[in-house]
Amino acid sequence: MAEDQEPDYRSMNEEQLRQELRKLEKRILRITGDPLKFNRRFYLWSNNKKAVERVRELMSDRSYILGILFEKHCTPSEVERLERINDLLLEMTNRTYRRTADLARRVLATIKDPLDDDYEIEGILMPEFALPYSVLRLEDDAYYGSDFVRMATILQETEEYQPPIAHAHCYPDQIRNYTPAITDKELGCENEMDNGTSWAESWLRNPKFGDICVCYALHVLVTDMNWSIPDVLRINDFKIEVTYKVRQFSDQERNRLWWWNRCDLTRFKEVLLHEAMSRPKALPLETFLLQRCRDYFEESADEALVDVGIDSIDNYLDALYNIIKRKGV
Repeated sequence: MAEDQEPDYRSMNEEQLRQELRKLEKRILRITGDPLKFNRRFYLWSNNKKAVERVRELMSDRSYILGILFEKHCTPSEVERLERINDLLLEMTNRTYRRTADLARRVLATIKDPLDDDYEIEGILMPEFALPYSVLRLEDDAYYGSDFVRMATILQETEEYQPPIAHAHCYPDQIRNYTPAITDKELGCENEMDNGTSWAESWLRNPKFGDICVCYALHVLVTDMNWSIPDVLRINDFKIEVTYKVRQFSDQERNRLWWWNRCDLTRFKEVLLHEAMSRPKALPLETFLLQRCRDYFEESADEALVDVGIDSIDNYLDALYNIIKRKGV
């Protein structure tokens, strides 16, 4: 077989698949080091984007092998466990949305600081690993032959930047006119992904799962990430994390975030002309203002330039102000 030729895993028997799996996991551990020791080598690997991506590619192959092994094995107890996990994930998904919405309503009921520029409330659902008890040891471990505990630690790193398996978020600054009686749907915190239609795709499209309405969170784990079904069966801990962020911004002149939405035309001109006072001496006022307006308002700055030119700075800033107000920039 050529070096760059992909192995034909589908043509292999179970023992050959286990051999390939063990070889893959050894290659992975040669790159990462022992994740249970959390030593300098593992730290350096997990902070090297190229190395993490390379391991993620190997994890994809590992997941594929485990998927084939699961299809060949797939015992009634595994199906029962998967159904329990699916039910748990659906329940926790709904809790993620509900808890996020509940917190948003509390935020709407609180007195806001007038200097608050932005609020964000976000709820996520993800596997949680506080090894070793976060990975179950099951009767089928020997059949698969994987080092599930170490691989789970590595998967936590390679899948860290993938979207959460459930994600609820809302921005109360955009709904200031609502009251705490706002509904989950109005907040955008309603689980619309689980509407009674099964997400049984890829490895989850298994005849033995006929009675399972696969939830979206399980679908994400198995089809969008590198968690194989045998990995998922051994995840012992999941976490819901809901956070509330308050942001206050200020530039050096104490202008707040999106200051142009808070001021009239006179103040709009004052801010930009005040910035121009500190420009390099050799830079013409018109050139500086055009560059700065592009920094702030991107294509709107050029729209105003096309409309009225910049020979008259007053006319240009008048036109720009009207454009950004019209567009809600």
